[in-house]
Amino acid sequence: MSFDDTEREPDQTFSLNRDLTGELEYATKISRFSNVYHLSIHISKNFGADTTKVFYIGLRGEWTELRRHEVTICNYEASANPADHRVHQVTPQTHFIS
Repeated sequence: MSFDDTEREPDQTFSLNRDLTGELEYATKISRFSNVYHLSIHISKNFGADTTKVFYIGLRGEWTELRRHEVTICNYEASANPADHRVHQVTPQTHFIS
């Protein structure tokens, strides 16, 4: 992720409140985060300070083991190669009827 990616529409935004005790929780949209393999967090504003300090971000949810799906070998054709598609052609026969 780069700063150019922050211009895209995020999956969810939060309006943060000051949390001096570290007890606030923000609910996520479950449908948007049900199968997350990578999470990027962009903090665009703070509460007026010159620098932003993040001391803790906790994530809650159900952990599931990653099941790797190996790459399936596929061939895609932009246009058919006649050598790959052999067609049995019948040679035309000429019949004379007298």
